[in-house]
Amino acid sequence: MIELNNINLNKPYMKISIITTNFNTDKYLEQTIKSILSQKGDFDLEYIITDGGSKDNSLEIIKKYDKEIQDGKWGNRVTFRYLSEKDSGQSDGINKGLKMATGDIIAFLNADDLYTEGALEKVVTYFKDNPDCLWLTGYCRIIDENNKEIRKYITKYKNIGLERLTLDSLLIEDTISQPATFWRKSLMDEIGYLDESLHYAMDYDYWVRMEKVSHMHLIKEYLAEFRFTSDTKTGSSVDKTLAESRLIAERYADNKWIVFRQWISNLKRIIVYKGTDVLKKILGKS
Repeated sequence: MIELNNINLNKPYMKISIITTNFNTDKYLEQTIKSILSQKGDFDLEYIITDGGSKDNSLEIIKKYDKEIQDGKWGNRVTFRYLSEKDSGQSDGINKGLKMATGDIIAFLNADDLYTEGALEKVVTYFKDNPDCLWLTGYCRIIDENNKEIRKYITKYKNIGLERLTLDSLLIEDTISQPATFWRKSLMDEIGYLDESLHYAMDYDYWVRMEKVSHMHLIKEYLAEFRFTSDTKTGSSVDKTLAESRLIAERYADNKWIVFRQWISNLKRIIVYKGTDVLKKILGKS
């Protein structure tokens, strides 16, 4: 159990560590990097990129920003580390970054997602003002390849779910958006890293593990933007994600009724994610 008196509330500043995993995502990587480095506020930023051995221009982009940070372009409160080597999947890549992180607050942002302006300052301020908070999430928009907001109805639905979240409701349906979620390093030290046997719903498993230790706090503001395209993992692997979600429910649920309700919820998600695309094809829309 985490002792709150072990959290130093008198530090003049906090450090936040952000991990980005990347593999051949040069199309969006620079936007993601800029959305992190351009964050302003009274905190130190540790930025870590773990690249899985990309064959596109990702490494050139990473080295460009490494030099800019070393040259002081992004201020003197930013530190940057990266590695590029083959990994065994996204969970492995994220864990490599989590193990390198030294910040008081931790998060990971995929190489095609974005933080909104001022997001990190809001997060740091909330943690400072709420020492009992071990992890939190916020609202998250869904955007397309051109940064246009899409699927607003899903966003509104998830926001309602966040405001009513309990452990049981989380096991029935994951309404937490990974790009908008942050946690204290002390919590990570207690529960460990991502389950590398999971390749699609490893973040969902992590949320459940955190919620079992301490209840999630909610910032009712948009902290991030999640990119949904046919190329993204969520867009192309809905079935595999839901299959792993079912395994997670079976792992943690106290009764079979919760597992059954998650199965019903997953049917709805398949209709939403796949049915919308089918309808667009029928109507002749891209």
